[in-house]
Amino acid sequence: MRIGAHDRCLAHSESAVQDEYFAGIAPGSNVDLRGTELSALLIDRLLYVTRIDGGRSVLGEVDFAEVTLPAGRFYHVDFSGRVDFDSASIGEVYFIGAHFADRVDFRQATFALEGIFATVKFGGMANFHETCFKGGAILDEDTVFLDSAWFESAIFLDHSYFGGVGFNGFAQFGGARFSSSVSFRGAVFEESAQFQNVYFGGRFDFAEVVVAQEAIFRGVEFEKADLMGPMLVEKLTLKSAVFRRNIRIESEVLEGDALEVDCTRAVFEEGVSLRLSRAEVKFDQVILRKPSTIVADTAATLLSLRETDVADLMLTDISLSECHFAGAHHLDKLRLEGTCTFGSYRNRQALAEELAWRSDRNAPVGPRRIADLYRQLRKAQEDSKNEPGAADFYYGEMEMRRHSPATPWSERVILHLYWLVSGYGLRALRALATLAVLIAVVSVSMWLGGFKTTPVFGDTLIYVAQSTVSLETKLTSLPKDLTPFGEVMRLVMRVLGPLLLGLTLLAVRNRVKR
Repeated sequence: MRIGAHDRCLAHSESAVQDEYFAGIAPGSNVDLRGTELSALLIDRLLYVTRIDGGRSVLGEVDFAEVTLPAGRFYHVDFSGRVDFDSASIGEVYFIGAHFADRVDFRQATFALEGIFATVKFGGMANFHETCFKGGAILDEDTVFLDSAWFESAIFLDHSYFGGVGFNGFAQFGGARFSSSVSFRGAVFEESAQFQNVYFGGRFDFAEVVVAQEAIFRGVEFEKADLMGPMLVEKLTLKSAVFRRNIRIESEVLEGDALEVDCTRAVFEEGVSLRLSRAEVKFDQVILRKPSTIVADTAATLLSLRETDVADLMLTDISLSECHFAGAHHLDKLRLEGTCTFGSYRNRQALAEELAWRSDRNAPVGPRRIADLYRQLRKAQEDSKNEPGAADFYYGEMEMRRHSPATPWSERVILHLYWLVSGYGLRALRALATLAVLIAVVSVSMWLGGFKTTPVFGDTLIYVAQSTVSLETKLTSLPKDLTPFGEVMRLVMRVLGPLLLGLTLLAVRNRVKR
């Protein structure tokens, strides 16, 4: 950028020309030095002539596009107008205590060393689109972005630090590349924090971070991250994210009823430990290549496992009352630990798919498919020696088979009878009540026409009860001769009595066996 009527830029002008230029600069002046190579001495002179009482320098609009800054210190500088460092080549330059009142652009700028911003206030939009930080970026906890911060497609080749930084507006890091480690420890995002398609090549520190809205890590690739959190967020999106190492994720909701966690299509190469409080988790189409766990510290709910292979997944103390299992793979190998609660239907555990079907018989998942879900979950519980836990899944499986149109009518009749008399061998009181009714009915029948002479009813009742367990009566007052009808009743009791008694004992066993 030529100076006035001269044919040279400021850096290559004679001393007299430089003196003339700086003499025309006052606090608040606009500065246009595009394409100029500015030495540390020229920067110091510029800041000196714009200094006001109190020691701060004040500049108006500044255009440093395509400048070369080998070195310089912008200490306590107030930029009152728009600032442009687009495509600048910046060396050992520090921004300490600087205030940018309006928009500042560092688009496609290159920091040959560290980009250091300490106690800097960005009052307008800060644009670091495609900026390259060869020595990384260092922003301290006293730095704040009052408006939006754009680091889209920025490149960080060395360690970077954003610890404690305040992002009061929208924060966009989409497409950025962090080749080395980066820390956001203690940073506060008043709006959403967007990290779509970011590459993190080194360690990743997101502990004690607060995100007032949504933290988006869609399509992010983590090479060495092994811990994310603990953090406070409203919504955490990990859609299509790839984690190369075993990762531990800890989060809880900042405000509101529940934290939303979306892990759809995420890939965990070495497994994941997801530890949540007051959260609702979507775990659809997730790829788990090593053993993984989801642990609820406080009131967390798993919403879905559609198309996820859960062979290496363990769930602990999490609510499954709203979880959709349809489409999940290897459900028979899913491990449930602690207090994992399901939905409830007539005092038994029920899957969300069954509850949806009972409220709408045209639901997409029908009885036949639900029965298969129950069968796989039952096997998982049986393999872990949790027989009482498997009992409700068996009941649900039989219920769905009984209601399924695909079940042959003859089998459905048998299932209806099995359900009616003993609740599929799981309702001891029902089987016992059926046995009591049978004994009463047969006793009355025998008393009225089972013997050739009419005995005392009490003796008849004892006789029928003894026939239930195939015992011969020793009552001398009871007639010895039975009518043909009595023989039939006796045969009925000898067959059905032990059967119902066995179903009663089976139901008790299924509830207490460990």
